[in-house]
Amino acid sequence: MNANRKEVRKERKEVPKEALEIRKEARVVKVNSVAQALAVLRRLAAAHRPEGVSAIARGVGISPSSCFNILKTLTTEEFAQFDPEQKTYTLGSGAVELAVAALDPEAGFLRARPILDAIAREFGVTCGLWRCAGDRLILLGAAESQEIARIRLTPGARLPIQIGAMGRCIAAHFKTSEAELAEAISVLKWDEPPKLKQYLAEVKMAAANGFAIDDGNFFQGITTIAAPIFDREGTLTHCMAATTFKGRFDLQGHRKLGAAVKKACEAAGALLGSVRYDSWP
Repeated sequence: MNANRKEVRKERKEVPKEALEIRKEARVVKVNSVAQALAVLRRLAAAHRPEGVSAIARGVGISPSSCFNILKTLTTEEFAQFDPEQKTYTLGSGAVELAVAALDPEAGFLRARPILDAIAREFGVTCGLWRCAGDRLILLGAAESQEIARIRLTPGARLPIQIGAMGRCIAAHFKTSEAELAEAISVLKWDEPPKLKQYLAEVKMAAANGFAIDDGNFFQGITTIAAPIFDREGTLTHCMAATTFKGRFDLQGHRKLGAAVKKACEAAGALLGSVRYDSWP
Protein backbone atom coordinates (compact mmCIF):
# COMPACT_ATOMS: atom_id res chain seq x y z
CA MET A 1 0.00 0.00 0.00
CA ASN A 2 2.77 2.45 1.02
CA ALA A 3 4.76 1.46 -2.04
CA ASN A 4 1.80 2.30 -4.28
CA ARG A 5 1.45 5.74 -2.64
CA LYS A 6 5.12 6.43 -3.27
CA GLU A 7 4.68 5.54 -6.96
CA VAL A 8 1.71 7.89 -7.27
CA ARG A 9 3.68 10.73 -5.65
CA LYS A 10 6.60 10.03 -7.95
CA GLU A 11 4.35 10.16 -11.02
CA ARG A 12 2.91 13.49 -9.87
CA LYS A 13 6.37 14.99 -9.51
CA GLU A 14 7.34 13.90 -13.02
CA VAL A 15 4.53 15.72 -14.86
CA PRO A 16 6.14 17.24 -17.99
CA LYS A 17 6.65 20.98 -17.96
CA GLU A 18 4.65 21.28 -21.22
CA ALA A 19 1.64 19.66 -19.56
CA LEU A 20 1.82 22.12 -16.67
CA GLU A 21 1.88 25.03 -19.12
CA ILE A 22 -1.21 23.64 -20.87
CA ARG A 23 -2.99 23.38 -17.51
CA LYS A 24 -2.09 26.98 -16.69
CA GLU A 25 -3.50 28.14 -20.03
CA ALA A 26 -6.67 26.18 -19.40
CA ARG A 27 -7.17 28.03 -16.11
CA VAL A 28 -7.06 31.48 -17.76
CA VAL A 29 -10.36 33.22 -17.17
CA LYS A 30 -11.81 35.64 -19.71
CA VAL A 31 -12.07 39.17 -18.32
CA ASN A 32 -15.68 40.15 -18.96
CA SER A 33 -15.08 43.89 -19.07
CA VAL A 34 -12.39 43.48 -21.75
CA ALA A 35 -14.53 41.03 -23.73
CA GLN A 36 -17.47 43.43 -23.60
CA ALA A 37 -15.35 46.38 -24.74
CA LEU A 38 -14.04 44.35 -27.67
CA ALA A 39 -17.58 43.30 -28.55
CA VAL A 40 -18.64 46.95 -28.60
CA LEU A 41 -15.70 47.84 -30.86
CA ARG A 42 -16.61 45.04 -33.26
CA ARG A 43 -20.20 46.28 -33.27
CA LEU A 44 -19.06 49.80 -34.14
CA ALA A 45 -16.81 48.44 -36.89
CA ALA A 46 -19.58 46.34 -38.43
CA ALA A 47 -22.34 48.97 -38.20
CA HIS A 48 -23.47 50.55 -41.48
CA ARG A 49 -24.63 53.72 -39.72
CA PRO A 50 -24.17 55.47 -36.35
CA GLU A 51 -25.99 53.80 -33.46
CA GLY A 52 -27.19 54.82 -30.01
CA VAL A 53 -26.39 53.14 -26.71
CA SER A 54 -29.57 51.03 -26.64
CA ALA A 55 -29.05 49.60 -30.14
CA ILE A 56 -25.40 48.80 -29.45
CA ALA A 57 -26.25 47.20 -26.09
CA ARG A 58 -28.92 44.99 -27.70
CA GLY A 59 -26.59 43.98 -30.50
CA VAL A 60 -23.79 43.07 -28.12
CA GLY A 61 -26.02 41.51 -25.47
CA ILE A 62 -25.05 43.61 -22.46
CA SER A 63 -26.93 46.03 -20.24
CA PRO A 64 -27.36 49.64 -21.45
CA SER A 65 -25.59 50.97 -18.36
CA SER A 66 -22.51 48.78 -18.96
CA CYS A 67 -22.57 49.68 -22.63
CA PHE A 68 -22.78 53.39 -21.82
CA ASN A 69 -19.74 53.22 -19.51
CA ILE A 70 -17.73 51.30 -22.10
CA LEU A 71 -18.64 53.77 -24.83
CA LYS A 72 -17.70 56.75 -22.66
CA THR A 73 -14.29 55.20 -22.00
CA LEU A 74 -13.77 54.32 -25.66
CA THR A 75 -14.71 57.88 -26.62
CA THR A 76 -12.24 59.35 -24.13
CA GLU A 77 -9.51 57.11 -25.60
CA GLU A 78 -10.59 58.04 -29.17
CA PHE A 79 -11.62 54.49 -30.06
CA ALA A 80 -15.21 55.70 -30.46
CA GLN A 81 -16.66 58.99 -31.66
CA PHE A 82 -19.80 60.50 -30.14
CA ASP A 83 -22.29 62.72 -31.99
CA PRO A 84 -23.89 64.94 -29.27
CA GLU A 85 -26.77 66.01 -31.52
CA GLN A 86 -27.84 62.56 -32.68
CA LYS A 87 -26.68 60.80 -29.49
CA THR A 88 -24.96 58.14 -31.58
CA TYR A 89 -21.55 56.51 -31.74
CA THR A 90 -19.19 55.51 -34.54
CA LEU A 91 -15.72 53.97 -34.66
CA GLY A 92 -12.95 56.40 -33.72
CA SER A 93 -9.51 57.14 -35.12
CA GLY A 94 -7.76 55.23 -32.33
CA ALA A 95 -9.08 51.97 -33.75
CA VAL A 96 -7.83 52.95 -37.20
CA GLU A 97 -4.30 53.48 -35.92
CA LEU A 98 -4.26 50.03 -34.33
CA ALA A 99 -5.69 48.42 -37.46
CA VAL A 100 -3.04 50.02 -39.67
CA ALA A 101 -0.26 48.92 -37.31
CA ALA A 102 -1.55 45.33 -37.30
CA LEU A 103 -2.13 45.23 -41.05
CA ASP A 104 1.17 46.74 -42.14
CA PRO A 105 3.56 46.94 -39.15
CA GLU A 106 6.49 48.06 -41.30
CA ALA A 107 4.46 50.72 -43.16
CA GLY A 108 5.44 49.01 -46.40
CA PHE A 109 2.50 50.38 -48.36
CA LEU A 110 3.31 53.99 -47.47
CA ARG A 111 6.90 53.53 -48.63
CA ALA A 112 5.90 51.77 -51.84
CA ARG A 113 2.92 54.03 -52.59
CA PRO A 114 4.71 56.30 -55.14
CA ILE A 115 5.71 53.22 -57.16
CA LEU A 116 2.17 51.86 -57.12
CA ASP A 117 0.82 55.28 -58.08
CA ALA A 118 3.14 55.41 -61.10
CA ILE A 119 1.89 52.05 -62.41
CA ALA A 120 -1.73 53.05 -61.81
CA ARG A 121 -1.32 56.34 -63.69
CA GLU A 122 0.69 55.01 -66.61
CA PHE A 123 -1.53 52.02 -67.38
CA GLY A 124 -4.89 53.15 -65.98
CA VAL A 125 -5.10 50.21 -63.56
CA THR A 126 -5.55 49.60 -59.85
CA CYS A 127 -2.21 48.54 -58.36
CA GLY A 128 -2.21 46.75 -54.99
CA LEU A 129 0.47 45.64 -52.53
CA TRP A 130 -0.27 42.28 -50.90
CA ARG A 131 1.55 40.73 -47.94
CA CYS A 132 2.00 36.97 -47.59
CA ALA A 133 0.72 35.85 -44.18
CA GLY A 134 0.71 32.08 -43.75
CA ASP A 135 -1.75 30.61 -46.21
CA ARG A 136 -3.32 34.00 -46.96
CA LEU A 137 -2.56 37.16 -48.90
CA ILE A 138 -3.54 40.43 -47.19
CA LEU A 139 -4.05 43.64 -49.13
CA LEU A 140 -2.04 46.43 -47.48
CA GLY A 141 -3.35 49.09 -49.82
CA ALA A 142 -3.93 50.00 -53.46
CA ALA A 143 -3.35 52.93 -55.80
CA GLU A 144 -6.13 53.76 -58.24
CA SER A 145 -6.02 55.36 -61.68
CA GLN A 146 -7.99 58.45 -62.63
CA GLU A 147 -10.12 56.52 -65.12
CA ILE A 148 -13.89 57.15 -64.94
CA ALA A 149 -14.50 53.39 -64.59
CA ARG A 150 -11.95 51.78 -62.29
CA ILE A 151 -11.63 48.86 -59.90
CA ARG A 152 -11.59 49.54 -56.17
CA LEU A 153 -9.93 47.16 -53.70
CA THR A 154 -10.50 47.11 -49.93
CA PRO A 155 -7.38 47.27 -47.69
CA GLY A 156 -7.35 44.33 -45.31
CA ALA A 157 -8.97 42.01 -47.85
CA ARG A 158 -7.73 38.42 -47.58
CA LEU A 159 -7.29 35.84 -50.32
CA PRO A 160 -6.04 32.24 -50.39
CA ILE A 161 -2.35 32.30 -51.22
CA GLN A 162 -2.80 30.04 -54.26
CA ILE A 163 -5.49 32.14 -55.99
CA GLY A 164 -5.25 34.27 -59.12
CA ALA A 165 -2.11 35.75 -60.68
CA MET A 166 -0.38 35.99 -57.30
CA GLY A 167 -1.03 32.30 -56.69
CA ARG A 168 0.69 31.46 -59.97
CA CYS A 169 3.71 33.56 -58.94
CA ILE A 170 3.93 31.81 -55.59
CA ALA A 171 3.50 28.34 -57.13
CA ALA A 172 6.34 29.11 -59.55
CA HIS A 173 8.63 30.35 -56.80
CA PHE A 174 8.08 27.35 -54.52
CA LYS A 175 8.10 24.90 -57.46
CA THR A 176 4.83 23.39 -56.22
CA SER A 177 4.21 19.87 -57.53
CA GLU A 178 1.56 19.12 -60.14
CA ALA A 179 -0.44 17.05 -57.64
CA GLU A 180 -0.46 19.87 -55.08
CA LEU A 181 -1.50 22.40 -57.70
CA ALA A 182 -4.29 20.13 -58.94
CA GLU A 183 -5.68 19.85 -55.41
CA ALA A 184 -5.26 23.57 -54.69
CA ILE A 185 -7.07 24.89 -57.75
CA SER A 186 -9.89 22.35 -57.36
CA VAL A 187 -10.94 23.63 -53.91
CA LEU A 188 -10.53 27.36 -54.51
CA LYS A 189 -13.48 29.54 -55.50
CA TRP A 190 -12.98 30.70 -59.08
CA ASP A 191 -15.57 32.45 -61.25
CA GLU A 192 -14.15 30.50 -64.16
CA PRO A 193 -11.95 27.64 -62.86
CA PRO A 194 -8.84 27.14 -65.01
CA LYS A 195 -8.07 23.74 -66.49
CA LEU A 196 -5.10 22.06 -64.83
CA LYS A 197 -3.11 21.96 -68.07
CA GLN A 198 -3.71 25.68 -68.62
CA TYR A 199 -2.82 26.52 -65.02
CA LEU A 200 0.43 24.51 -65.13
CA ALA A 201 1.44 26.23 -68.36
CA GLU A 202 0.76 29.64 -66.79
CA VAL A 203 2.85 28.76 -63.72
CA LYS A 204 5.74 27.85 -66.02
CA MET A 205 5.32 31.13 -67.88
CA ALA A 206 5.36 32.97 -64.56
CA ALA A 207 8.67 31.30 -63.69
CA ALA A 208 10.12 32.27 -67.07
CA ASN A 209 8.80 35.83 -67.28
CA GLY A 210 8.91 36.94 -63.64
CA PHE A 211 5.21 37.83 -63.61
CA ALA A 212 1.90 35.97 -63.88
CA ILE A 213 -1.48 36.67 -65.46
CA ASP A 214 -5.01 35.72 -64.38
CA ASP A 215 -7.29 36.61 -67.28
CA GLY A 216 -10.80 36.29 -65.87
CA ASN A 217 -10.40 33.03 -63.94
CA PHE A 218 -10.58 34.39 -60.42
CA PHE A 219 -13.05 37.22 -61.12
CA GLN A 220 -15.04 37.11 -64.32
CA GLY A 221 -14.32 40.15 -66.45
CA ILE A 222 -11.19 41.08 -64.48
CA THR A 223 -7.55 40.64 -65.48
CA THR A 224 -4.77 40.72 -62.90
CA ILE A 225 -1.03 40.76 -63.55
CA ALA A 226 1.23 40.14 -60.56
CA ALA A 227 4.90 39.81 -59.65
CA PRO A 228 6.66 38.76 -56.41
CA ILE A 229 8.73 40.74 -53.90
CA PHE A 230 11.46 39.14 -51.78
CA ASP A 231 13.19 40.03 -48.52
CA ARG A 232 16.95 40.08 -47.87
CA GLU A 233 17.07 36.30 -47.42
CA GLY A 234 15.23 35.62 -50.67
CA THR A 235 11.91 34.82 -49.02
CA LEU A 236 8.81 35.81 -50.98
CA THR A 237 7.10 38.27 -48.63
CA HIS A 238 4.82 40.40 -50.84
CA CYS A 239 3.20 40.52 -54.25
CA MET A 240 2.30 43.52 -56.37
CA ALA A 241 -0.76 43.13 -58.57
CA ALA A 242 -2.17 45.36 -61.32
CA THR A 243 -5.90 44.84 -61.82
CA THR A 244 -8.00 46.00 -64.77
CA PHE A 245 -11.02 45.06 -66.87
CA LYS A 246 -10.64 42.01 -69.11
CA GLY A 247 -10.11 42.88 -72.74
CA ARG A 248 -8.60 46.28 -72.07
CA PHE A 249 -5.14 45.07 -73.10
CA ASP A 250 -4.11 42.67 -75.84
CA LEU A 251 -1.33 40.11 -75.44
CA GLN A 252 1.36 42.69 -76.13
CA GLY A 253 -0.25 45.02 -73.60
CA HIS A 254 -0.25 42.25 -70.98
CA ARG A 255 3.45 41.68 -71.53
CA LYS A 256 4.23 45.39 -71.31
CA LEU A 257 2.23 45.75 -68.10
CA GLY A 258 3.78 42.58 -66.68
CA ALA A 259 7.29 43.85 -67.35
CA ALA A 260 6.42 47.15 -65.69
CA VAL A 261 4.99 45.43 -62.60
CA LYS A 262 8.07 43.22 -62.34
CA LYS A 263 10.35 46.27 -62.52
CA ALA A 264 8.16 48.08 -59.98
CA CYS A 265 8.52 45.11 -57.62
CA GLU A 266 12.30 45.43 -57.80
CA ALA A 267 12.05 49.10 -56.86
CA ALA A 268 9.50 48.44 -54.12
CA GLY A 269 11.55 45.52 -52.83
CA ALA A 270 14.46 47.83 -52.15
CA LEU A 271 12.18 50.03 -50.04
CA LEU A 272 10.89 46.97 -48.19
CA GLY A 273 14.43 45.77 -47.48
CA SER A 274 14.66 43.31 -50.37
CA VAL A 275 17.92 42.84 -52.24
CA ARG A 276 17.75 39.33 -53.71
CA TYR A 277 15.95 39.12 -57.03
CA ASP A 278 18.28 36.48 -58.43
CA SER A 279 16.48 33.84 -56.32
CA TRP A 280 13.40 33.67 -58.55
CA PRO A 281 12.51 31.87 -60.68
